[in-house]
Amino acid sequence: MRLGLALCAVAVSSCATIRADSDYDSAANFAKFRTYAWVAESPLIRAESGRVDVSALNVRRIREAIERQLAAKSFELVAAPETADFGLAFTVGARDMITVDDYPPYYRGDWHWGYPYYSSVDVAMYTEGMLAIDVFDNETREPVWHGWARKTILQSDIKNPEATIDAAVAAILEGFPPQ
Repeated sequence: MRLGLALCAVAVSSCATIRADSDYDSAANFAKFRTYAWVAESPLIRAESGRVDVSALNVRRIREAIERQLAAKSFELVAAPETADFGLAFTVGARDMITVDDYPPYYRGDWHWGYPYYSSVDVAMYTEGMLAIDVFDNETREPVWHGWARKTILQSDIKNPEATIDAAVAAILEGFPPQ
């Protein structure tokens, strides 16, 4: 019984991890970046077909988390976007996912009914959330870096979004600037 509970805890915690990665323009000179500004008063980029409604409170939380992480890396936020070295924007998304597992797994070979024969199908539905941060070179006006994080959204994430937002932003910006 204890082993079963421990395995369930490991499975749930592995689903709750944040997976982050990034991509960048290898020709960009990140060494010149010292100051940044938001690309617009509201830096949340919304897809026209997006179904995700992000509260103004969570938009503010994301902005503040990004600003804290960049300040820790010695980047300075400037009020005038035209004076910044780079611009920032972010995107938030979510999608519903379904997983189907069967036991015993598909068997290749001679099939026959035998004793005891049993099978089980487990269907799980969950929501995967995504946060992406984009960096634009202000001199060229071109995108130079894109970082993203994905996570299975749990009830605890909905009740306490600050911890999840902070962890996602930290995971994304861990790779910025690229070395």
